[in-house]
Amino acid sequence: MKKLYKLFWGICFIFGGIGVLERLIVGKKLLNLGSYVTWGLWVSLYIYLVGISSGAYLFSSLISFLGLKYFEKLKRLCLLISLVALVSALLTIVLDLGHWERFWYVFVYPTPSSMMSWMVWLYSAYFLLVLLQIIYTFRDSEKKAHILAMIGLPLAIAIPVCGGSLFGVIGARPYWHSAMFPIIFLFEALLSGMSLIALVSIIFGFTKQDDEGMFNILPRLILGLLIVNITLEAAILVVPLWGQVAYHIEAVKLVLFGPFWWVFWLVHIGMGSVIPLFLLLEKPNLTKLSFASGLIALTFMSVRLNIVIPALAIPELKGLESAFIEKRLMFSYVPSFHEWQVSLFILSLAVGLFYLGIKFLPVLKTKTLK
Repeated sequence: MKKLYKLFWGICFIFGGIGVLERLIVGKKLLNLGSYVTWGLWVSLYIYLVGISSGAYLFSSLISFLGLKYFEKLKRLCLLISLVALVSALLTIVLDLGHWERFWYVFVYPTPSSMMSWMVWLYSAYFLLVLLQIIYTFRDSEKKAHILAMIGLPLAIAIPVCGGSLFGVIGARPYWHSAMFPIIFLFEALLSGMSLIALVSIIFGFTKQDDEGMFNILPRLILGLLIVNITLEAAILVVPLWGQVAYHIEAVKLVLFGPFWWVFWLVHIGMGSVIPLFLLLEKPNLTKLSFASGLIALTFMSVRLNIVIPALAIPELKGLESAFIEKRLMFSYVPSFHEWQVSLFILSLAVGLFYLGIKFLPVLKTKTLK
């Protein structure tokens, strides 16, 4: 069975790698983006992976900061997932950039008033911090690792808050322009990150049903975060609809009733919220917890898609959608085959990096997971 999994991974990795080569050779010509819808699948995937990374790291820092002894054995797993997701996210956004050779401009020509500049600076510090903490943690330098965890706690909070602020400060897009975005990005990061940790910890034997402390607390934490996220998301969607300001509700209507209504109602609400909610409200067991956390973590990509794309798919001026008829001047967007192909490479790479971490980092060998 392991050989079959490896074969399947290898096919996905090679097939996706061909897409990356095409991206390097022909640029962004194979993407279905245009002058209006400038962000699509890759930016959504980037936000998804960054959320998992910051959520996993924040959980690790909280374990150290609050002295949560029941979760001590999850800290190294959190750090590994955080690093893998961050590397994958950064590669995703690099591939999305039109001129990635200019990334260093943000350091040489700083713009303190730009939220994107702050995001790049914070991510750079965050990457170095996670890397250093992993080195000290796996070398058993607990004191240095603990100090870094204390330093990293506010930084781990700032990462999703800054990501949400990047959208929230854009006044030209009412769907994004909300003080709620930094807050919901923080809770979404925690929910997606902790859900993936719960799933992986069960698969690799970190969380067991006879482990009363961890097994009793972890489902409650995920349930609480899920309820908070549902409440915040409901506020973001319902308040504009209640106000009935036409331009403010167009993107919300697109999410709820547009061509891709099923992404919200079936994938996000049905599979990612309602089913996990019922599973976590019942008496927990490993099967229910793994199924619930897996559904939340895997379907959370739908949340990111519904944040990024709908706001860009609404014309800023009435009649703009019919003023020019050209492929790159359309307000509709469906990811191209090439975009899915490259995304498959990113996810395959993440799985491969995690596998290497499990295999070669001594403290994560199978015999230590029992």
